[in-house]
Amino acid sequence: MFDALQLPFFQWAALAALVLAGIHAYLGFHIVRRGVLFVDLALAQMAALGVSLAIVLGHEHDEVGSYLLALGMTILGAALFAWLRGRARHAPLEAFIGIVFATAQALAFLLLEKTPTGPEHLKETLVGSLFTVEPGRIAVVAALYTIVALVHVFLRKPFLEITHDPEGAASRGRNLFLWDFLFYVTFGVVVTSAVQIAGVLLVFGFLVIPAVAGVLATSRTGVALAVGWVFAIVGSVVGLLMSVSFDLPAAPSILVTLSGLLVVQGLVQAVTRMVRD
Repeated sequence: MFDALQLPFFQWAALAALVLAGIHAYLGFHIVRRGVLFVDLALAQMAALGVSLAIVLGHEHDEVGSYLLALGMTILGAALFAWLRGRARHAPLEAFIGIVFATAQALAFLLLEKTPTGPEHLKETLVGSLFTVEPGRIAVVAALYTIVALVHVFLRKPFLEITHDPEGAASRGRNLFLWDFLFYVTFGVVVTSAVQIAGVLLVFGFLVIPAVAGVLATSRTGVALAVGWVFAIVGSVVGLLMSVSFDLPAAPSILVTLSGLLVVQGLVQAVTRMVRD
């Protein structure tokens, strides 16, 4: 199994997974705290819809054009969710998020249904292409994520305020729509890049599972983030090793591994509480 560590394609896939996991675990912390767990899945699917539209329009091999279409669809979703947050009084925001996800997925299916490579592209939007990702793309994505991370470092106070206490932030003069929109735009930039590498399913896993692991482990923000990062790194490496050993797709293997580790964590914490009591 560990011989895979010497394979170049494994090493690049592992590096790509670690780049994705680093920022997704942080953004996932915000999403979990906000209680809108499926917003990442919906935005990821909006990005996939943009990619599908690019294929139909003949921009399949135009990376810049494809990315811009995907980003445009994601920003559209970001604006919608930011606007709905303060207006979804008669129905929960999660209901609208679910509608956007299902509709975007249906539209992507309809767009690709008549294309010669439709089924192949639909599969790729779900499971990505970690084992064939090019080093140059990893470098570009890493640079982009660094910029997003710096934005969040400089704007961490308002972002954390609207995550933990939106009503209090509004009473202090924060424009919730503006800050929500900015947050979701940076979120969309990350998701758009990630979907083209890891697929919709693993993007969702990276955003939610490590964040949930951190929140379950501690109520302290910094420690929870650290737990999430360690959790994502371990899950990525183990999942890729399982993928190579059993000749399985990379992204689903990582996702199942992350879920398995979360179950193990829950059992360990339950046993620990029983022993203490």
